[in-house]
Amino acid sequence: MAPRYLPLSLLFILSLLVIAHARLSLDRSDLEALRTIQKDLGIEINRFASPCGVPGIICERRLSDNGTNYILRITRLVFKSQELEGSISPAIGRLSELKELSLPTNHLVDQLPSHILKCKKLEILNLKNNRLSGKIPNELSSPSRLRVLDLESNKFSGDLSFLKYFPNLERLSLADNLFSGKIPASLRSFRNLQFLNLSGNNLLEGRIPSLKQLEQSDYNGNPKRYVLAENSAPTSSPRRNSSASISPSTAPAHAPASIAGSRHKHKNTKKKVAGWIVGFSGGAIAGTISGFVFSLMFKLTLAVIRGGGKGGPMIFSPLIKKKEDLAFLEKEDGLATLEIIGKGGCGE
Repeated sequence: MAPRYLPLSLLFILSLLVIAHARLSLDRSDLEALRTIQKDLGIEINRFASPCGVPGIICERRLSDNGTNYILRITRLVFKSQELEGSISPAIGRLSELKELSLPTNHLVDQLPSHILKCKKLEILNLKNNRLSGKIPNELSSPSRLRVLDLESNKFSGDLSFLKYFPNLERLSLADNLFSGKIPASLRSFRNLQFLNLSGNNLLEGRIPSLKQLEQSDYNGNPKRYVLAENSAPTSSPRRNSSASISPSTAPAHAPASIAGSRHKHKNTKKKVAGWIVGFSGGAIAGTISGFVFSLMFKLTLAVIRGGGKGGPMIFSPLIKKKEDLAFLEKEDGLATLEIIGKGGCGE
């Protein structure tokens, strides 16, 4: 009977958790910042509904500043393809627990406020397909947890000096903007970078870093790892730089494709050779062990057959070559001088 009521018990527990979560109040500072952000984005505000129940606003439970109780903090703002025509409010910097800001495919204008640098826990910043302009804050790498930076298809300008040190950055897309200047060499230090796209920035100069595949996905399904290397093809002009596609988005897909294919075949050959070596070694070891065991069993069986039906002790030693070596056992005191190892059902 107990298993029948188990789903009901789980449902009851989940209901209690939902109710307990619903009773938690949103941090007042986050609430005030959210109202300003929604207003600047052009989102209609419902002051009577809980903000954490609105689609696109994700809240998580956190300890209050005094550490005595739990409150809700805003951790993600995701508004995709909402036809938003406003701008990103400087109040975004007051959401200290924010981990994701995704506003792609809207009509947002104005600049990216430098207040975004205060969001130290930010992991995803996706503003692609908008009308944002101006320069990128020079200290954008200060949120060191940033994994995704997608500013594709906007009107951002200036150089790429903000690309300093991003230890956790996995995806970087700055395509189809108005960036200019030299492509920074610091890109090669982004050890976790798996996707890079700088295409469509006709004023960029310098060699284009491309992604070279290090290793295939492992058996646990972990993602492929890549490192950055300079493109061997020199560029003589900004226009040629663009036509050659600054886009290492083609690097994981097209440029390293032949390299990946040849390495894939090479790795398959290595795996086959390794399999043959392991199989041969295993067979040799198993054969050696089997031969030793068979030889030992044969000697024991032969000794039993030869000595069967005769009383007295059985001695197996490589030092005994003939029966005369055991002549001392025929004397009455032949064993008297020897130490007894033990006694059993077969005698001493």
